[in-house]
Amino acid sequence: MPGRIPSAFIKKLIQDVDISEVIGRRLDLVTAGNEFRAICPFHSDTKPSLTIVPEKGFYHCFSCEANGNAITFLIEYDKLEYPEAIEEIANMLGYEVPKTKENKAKTQEIKYLKDLLFNVSNYYQENLMDSDVAIKYLKSRGMDGETAKHFTLGFSNNSWDDILKKFGETEKEKKLLLSCGLLKQKDKRYYDTFRNRIMFPIRNNKGEIVGFGGRKFDPEQKKEAKYINSNETLLFKKKELLYGLYESKKSIAKQNKAIIVEGFTDVIALHQNKIDYALATMGVATNVSHINKIFRISDQIIFCFDGDNAGKKAAKKAMELCLPLLRKNKEARFLLLEDNDPDEFIRENGYQAFEKLIKEAQSMDEFLISQCNQESDITSNIGKANAAENAMTLANKINDGIYKDLVIKSIAKEYDTTEEKLIKYYVSDNKNSSNKSFSGTTPKKIKRPGLINQAIHILLHKPELARKISNQFKFIDRNMIDILIEIIELINKIDNIKPATIIEHFSNPKLKNYLSKLVRKQILINDNELGSELDDIIKRLDLEDQRKELASLISKAKESNLNDKDQSRLKELSRKIK
Repeated sequence: MPGRIPSAFIKKLIQDVDISEVIGRRLDLVTAGNEFRAICPFHSDTKPSLTIVPEKGFYHCFSCEANGNAITFLIEYDKLEYPEAIEEIANMLGYEVPKTKENKAKTQEIKYLKDLLFNVSNYYQENLMDSDVAIKYLKSRGMDGETAKHFTLGFSNNSWDDILKKFGETEKEKKLLLSCGLLKQKDKRYYDTFRNRIMFPIRNNKGEIVGFGGRKFDPEQKKEAKYINSNETLLFKKKELLYGLYESKKSIAKQNKAIIVEGFTDVIALHQNKIDYALATMGVATNVSHINKIFRISDQIIFCFDGDNAGKKAAKKAMELCLPLLRKNKEARFLLLEDNDPDEFIRENGYQAFEKLIKEAQSMDEFLISQCNQESDITSNIGKANAAENAMTLANKINDGIYKDLVIKSIAKEYDTTEEKLIKYYVSDNKNSSNKSFSGTTPKKIKRPGLINQAIHILLHKPELARKISNQFKFIDRNMIDILIEIIELINKIDNIKPATIIEHFSNPKLKNYLSKLVRKQILINDNELGSELDDIIKRLDLEDQRKELASLISKAKESNLNDKDQSRLKELSRKIK
């Protein structure tokens, strides 16, 4: 979706919007010279540690390190998706988000689909109110009318063509029903996707219905899958959705935690019993997108799965995904239920018993170690060594920092060894691992971007200095030289450009993160000396560029491939460079 909005328009938004106005509409700001301060909403802040810099177009918290531009803030604070944040800022500025004819047609199609899904959901709800057998089943599962209304539960009649007859009279309507997964087609004949099932509308971040889940309840449906969900459609993306997120996100944010369970009925049963921060995936394994969505709202995720092999496997996969995503104030815990699923447990034992289980859920390091112990025979030294090595392999997925150090300390304690030995093992085991460039590929030669790093750092703090630079640096093959050239060109295209606009220009997340860190990093040179410092760097890079060009011309001369222009340039550089 973000790719459909021209990047030039996004840069214009970042350039034109006053970030202090965006944040000031949501937080109380205190003036601090040319900057503003606020109580940071992304951690438990007691004093204003969030700094907003309108001139540069970014915000930064010195405690939890939350940072970004106006778009980032709306995504993190208002829980908007990227296109929604762009729409919000465009509306503030009175701009219209540009769309191509193709996009306008796609937008209209999406509107039709959403309207159709909304109407079908209302119809399913009416069906439920008229179905004694469906209501009896829900009551047997402990669900009351208020809960059913909150989650807008419905019922699909036991018919092959109920939805087809109600909403698919014309060919155009049939195609829309197919597009949103409510009909299937076989041998030119259409039939309803959902039949004789409790229906669970699935909503996006705005609360719009984008698909359905259906659960069987009739004993005669033995051969059918317990749950079926809408097929992947223009609106319904299983890997991006979490059931209950729209209904529960306020509670999740308030309680600062979310619990991931396996089924829709688990979510609803927990909600009805005061655990109103539960979510479920769409029949797919938990993925990075799910975890990041939750970490935007809360600091803690509790994974609660059945204690069978499938549940243990799902929990381990979730742990491995979480390890590199853990950072300051972000935590994952694990709860495996041996004999019941969450729905059954809370109905049989009550809210307080389940809350007690949540409080006792294993921390990341406890779960990591327990998994490694289960996979090795730790009664033998070889088994214990294998478990320790496996634990370190997992621990090294965590970003460097205090938390990682503490996890290694726990591993050392568990396996009667020292942290130093474990770290030594890690270093020797990883000494041949290659570094990655910003593109994610392994460069032929790793180079530290010393001078270039300094030049970019200065330009991010004082962009106007780039207007004096005319050098092209065509022959230098240093890492990041192309980024420096692109930044210089960008600054010369946009008057009074903000550093936030420069950063937003680049699409690579690793590069954007790198530049964001640079713009927050203090320059240890006085402002009035930055110009001369940059001039010196550019002269040194220019000399390096000329030497590279000279070497190239000399190489060509040896092969007698120089034309008159090249010969003239060779003589010029030979005189200049000694």
